[in-house]
Amino acid sequence: MRALKLFRGIGATAAVAIAVLGFSAVIADASGPGTATSNLTNVSGGYVADSTGNAEATSNAEFTVTPGTLSLNQVPNITLANTDVKSIASGDTNLAVTSNAPTAGTAYDGNNTGTLNITDYRGNNAGWSLTVGLSPFTSGTATITDATLTLDQTAGTLDNSATAVPNSIKLTQSPVTNGWISSPQLLWTAAANTGEGNNTATTASSSNLAITKQADIVAGTYDATLYWALQNAPAATTPAT
Repeated sequence: MRALKLFRGIGATAAVAIAVLGFSAVIADASGPGTATSNLTNVSGGYVADSTGNAEATSNAEFTVTPGTLSLNQVPNITLANTDVKSIASGDTNLAVTSNAPTAGTAYDGNNTGTLNITDYRGNNAGWSLTVGLSPFTSGTATITDATLTLDQTAGTLDNSATAVPNSIKLTQSPVTNGWISSPQLLWTAAANTGEGNNTATTASSSNLAITKQADIVAGTYDATLYWALQNAPAATTPAT
């Protein structure tokens, strides 16, 4: 236990009075370190180092880290190879993804490089989840009756190496209700303590669209809308049975 060094010559009675009044910590010859009410900013004589001990002091070092946002920055367009009426009318057809840009459609957020990007700079390590859904393929009044999009993403930059890579999912055509897809699928989830920083993936060449045989297929350019939704927490998981 450190002892306070008192002024030489101070009487015992005065010293007791000082202690009783609670002023002992502001005596100029104290060795420190200070307290919230008595410290080097208000002790006029400073702390003394002599043969009885060191003069000791403490001070603060501090900085603030401000939070950022969880953001969905890029989503890919999915353009598929062309086919013909004969192929769809006579049997099931599988269309590979291409690097071409779409020529029609009413969705404007997608890029033509296949890039998916999410950044998480919130600083709360809460995790997140990304879902996507597929509307029906239509061309005017014509509709593809049965199609499934296999969507594979190849992970790129992941600032937190513990972050899981995107799932391989199969999207069936789903109804759109009140302007949004009714049955999205979970494409990517970052559990708590993962997903921080920059997260990038690219549409893999294994992605494809499987169209079931449709004898009454109508010629035309068919477009569907992909609906992407980023939530600020991991998706709930169903326990294995």
